[in-house]
Amino acid sequence: MTPHQALALGVRLFVVWSALAIVREVIAFMTSWRPQADSSALVFVIGGSVLSALVLLILWFFPKSIALGLLPSATDAPTQTLSYQMWFTLGTALLGLWFVASAITPILRKLSVMYLFRPELINPEDIRSLRPGLFYYGVELLIGLGLLFGATGIR
Repeated sequence: MTPHQALALGVRLFVVWSALAIVREVIAFMTSWRPQADSSALVFVIGGSVLSALVLLILWFFPKSIALGLLPSATDAPTQTLSYQMWFTLGTALLGLWFVASAITPILRKLSVMYLFRPELINPEDIRSLRPGLFYYGVELLIGLGLLFGATGIR
């Protein structure tokens, strides 16, 4: 298996994991208590789900294009160090993909709680407690994006 094929496999595994996480979060939202007259939150969830589904479909049908964009081609790397450096780059990109995948869902959950639910439904102390978690997952997202898109430079 070439590094490009392994990264394409990683992208498809990310799509499967992300789709399951999105379904979990939508079900949790639909079963949670909220005012019946609040349709803006429902519109946001439906719009976010449709947008996420489009991104996941693009990732599912074009994983090799993404892998070619993230990893250098075999002709760009010197032949004597191709194996180790390419596999290190692949591992770094997959690690970044994992960080991004694990940070997106908590960020969306915390933002939706902070901005979609009406302030009178949530205790101000609860909103203040969400901010450190949002900061943590934001840093995790940035690190993941740095590893994912900077894998070639790190090599």
